[in-house]
Amino acid sequence: VQWRERRSDPAEDAAFVAALRRHDLHPLFVHAPYLLNLASPDRALRGRSIRRLIADMRVAGAWQAEGVVLHLGSGGPDTPPRQAVQRVATALRQVLRDTDGPTRLILENSAGQGNTVGDTPEELAAVVDLAGDERLGLCLDTAHAFAAGYAIHTPEGLDALLQRLDRLVGLGRLRLIHANDSRGALGSNRDRHWHIGKGEIGPAGWRAIMAHEKLRPLPFIMETPKGLKTALEEDLRNLRALRRYIAREIRPQLPCKRL
Repeated sequence: VQWRERRSDPAEDAAFVAALRRHDLHPLFVHAPYLLNLASPDRALRGRSIRRLIADMRVAGAWQAEGVVLHLGSGGPDTPPRQAVQRVATALRQVLRDTDGPTRLILENSAGQGNTVGDTPEELAAVVDLAGDERLGLCLDTAHAFAAGYAIHTPEGLDALLQRLDRLVGLGRLRLIHANDSRGALGSNRDRHWHIGKGEIGPAGWRAIMAHEKLRPLPFIMETPKGLKTALEEDLRNLRALRRYIAREIRPQLPCKRL
């Protein structure tokens, strides 16, 4: 089902954009399907992934989305990391060449599980440099960064990672935070999201993340676990936890309830 492309419906797109504006919901991000693999040695899979990503970029453009978030994929155990990076960059060039408009293609860091591309700032920078387009942005997933070995649960570790990203790709490309605690230990390379403050990042880590001045202006999106029947309750619990971890002196006011 995830490979199926959405049919264009201009009237539906316009109604969706109008609803977003009416309810003051912004910015909008679209997440590409997890089946995509731009680093795969399978040329047919790479081609299918490129076609689907082009389609998602066009839909996101019609919805006036800020960007499409993408997992870069895995070259598998037999592909040298540099070759996997090159495959991803070549695919991204084609996607960006075949789409236009302001919508960004946003590369998400990985946990390093299963030879995935993008678990280090150096790999992300290599992809950006080789693809060479201003529409490329970055998404920092907290659980992935922690599992990849970056001690973002401490102010010093978080600052070190952000300085490294700034030096290699520029923090101006950082457009989004995926706010997830980690069930896996630091450096475990296990991509296991968990509830805010309940995982290995923990309360002190979230206080450091929510206090960092470079992250405050950015949108945060949670990808925390949820059951089919308990999704709203669990999302609200995690949102309240995130809000509690913002120091009172910088905690924003909640919007007034509309009558």
